Amino acid sequence: MTSALALSLLLAGPTPAKGIQWEKNFDKAMALAQKHDKPILVDFWANWCGWCHRLDRTTYVDPVVGAKADNFVSVKVNTEGNRREVEVVDTYQVHNLPTILFLTPRGRQVMRVNGFQGPGRFPHTMDKALEAARRVSAWEESLERDAHDPAALFALGEHLFDQECYDESYDLLSLAAAHDRHRPSHERRRTRMLLAILQHVQRQYAEAETIIKEALSIDPKAPDQPQLLFILGRTYVQWGRHAEGVQTMQVIVREHPQSPIAQKARETLFILVRKS
Repeated sequence: MTSALALSLLLAGPTPAKGIQWEKNFDKAMALAQKHDKPILVDFWANWCGWCHRLDRTTYVDPVVGAKADNFVSVKVNTEGNRREVEVVDTYQVHNLPTILFLTPRGRQVMRVNGFQGPGRFPHTMDKALEAARRVSAWEESLERDAHDPAALFALGEHLFDQECYDESYDLLSLAAAHDRHRPSHERRRTRMLLAILQHVQRQYAEAETIIKEALSIDPKAPDQPQLLFILGRTYVQWGRHAEGVQTMQVIVREHPQSPIAQKARETLFILVRKS
């Protein structure tokens, strides 16, 4: 290095840290994500959100965060912005700020971060989101090849259940249940258990009873039998069929006394007896 070059670098000062380079248009970000096969990082913000501005001042300008952001297409969405931005807010049910979403290039939710994360923690979140995005994208690709692939339907449906994306989870798990006759029994049972939980929440008690009984008939000696029975018993209780609820809880206590679910069944029985 010449002395003249060294002097010019010294006078120029340190190189500014590279933070996240943001897109401002969600649809453009989606198109770029699909073109480059990258997951999407979405920052939902509003002018009044102090923690959102703190993210901008700290986390998002951190050089480690900026380097990892190269693996994503990053976009900001103003929750009080134009009509399209508000549509995106509604689509992903953003109710609190700050909220950060990681999406596949097809727009499915991979991970949701509610609240502030500093530059010490956020890089680890980004790593986890990138790994999860690869898994979810692989399931999406499997379904593009075969829309009735039961393994992909189950995996994606379970993931979306865990992400609290319940409507799409229900659709995927319902399809999985219709095409999983040759899948492992534990997967078939869990598919039906998750469906029953979703039906129970929607007060579709008859449907929940049917699907739980179907699950119970698949490998009745499986270790999750008491858990399935408990869901059935709770369904009966919420349905107003208390006698059948009591009988189901009694089966758990009698036939699975060592299961952790047995204690929950005893507590439920105690409450039901007091109400009767």
